[in-house]
Amino acid sequence: MAAVDIESMATKKPKKTNKKTAGSGLTERFEEIWQSEHLGWIKKKLGILILLVLLAAIIGFGFSFLERYVRQVNHSRQVKLKVELKDPPRWASHELVCEVCLSTGIRQEDDFYDPELVKSWTANLAKNPWVKKIHRLHKRFQGEQEGKYEGLLEIDCELRQPLAAIQTDLELCYMDVEGVVLPAVPLDGLAGHLVRLQGDNLKTIRPGMHISSKSLLAGIEVLAEIRKTDEQLPWQDQLWSELAVMDVSNHEGRIDPGDAHLVIYTEDNTEIRWGAAKNRERSYYEAPLVTKLKHLYRSHKRYNSLGAYEFVELRYQRKEKADPLRRPKG
Repeated sequence: MAAVDIESMATKKPKKTNKKTAGSGLTERFEEIWQSEHLGWIKKKLGILILLVLLAAIIGFGFSFLERYVRQVNHSRQVKLKVELKDPPRWASHELVCEVCLSTGIRQEDDFYDPELVKSWTANLAKNPWVKKIHRLHKRFQGEQEGKYEGLLEIDCELRQPLAAIQTDLELCYMDVEGVVLPAVPLDGLAGHLVRLQGDNLKTIRPGMHISSKSLLAGIEVLAEIRKTDEQLPWQDQLWSELAVMDVSNHEGRIDPGDAHLVIYTEDNTEIRWGAAKNRERSYYEAPLVTKLKHLYRSHKRYNSLGAYEFVELRYQRKEKADPLRRPKG
């Protein structure tokens, strides 16, 4: 029988195993990936990204600080505001330009750097009946002069040019070619001469309203054609300044179908029998608009004035070169 050494068996140590835990294996694998060359560019880009974020935050803080500083300077050193109407029409008087500029509601105590001010000024300006269309309102800082800070508000808009005037029981108002009522202010040059409309009493009239009277609109259309023709001629052939009144009381023959529907009177009280409204000539067998204009200006050119006649008849169809019916005074 084989002998068994029990003592040697008792003192014999067991062999160590080579197995590793799952957790330590994942950690070592992650370290290998992080230290590998393939991910080196990721760490580099991440560092740049962090740097850019910090830089953007610093710039944002700087702009915020600068804005607060500018506002503090504005309150401590108030900016003197000026208003300017860009390229006003030649007929616009200084009084009208001032009225348009001030209608923005601008005040010296306004915070020039308030971003909402331009919207407020534009909304106020749009309510002015003289303003036909607003192109742009632009404010800019002009700098420092003699220790004072100056800012400029530039208004770029289109104004309505008045064509006629109408006298109500309360006040005198102007009207443009579209029939928009305008408040009366002095005007420069030939534009200051407006033909007065009469023959249709308006019960209510206020600046900014569009008139709906067909007779008044018919008179305005005829006057617009005369003034447009006048502006294309040399000054010696112009006659606009001689016209005084447009009478629309017999519009569409509502008083007497046989009389001229529209009648113009000159400053010398010459009666110009215009007749039917624009685009209504054929309905009443009258001369077309172009022929009426030619005969009107031909009559003026003969004596260099319309005041030399008692009346000028423009309604009847006549040959192109034939003189209109007219009667010299005296």
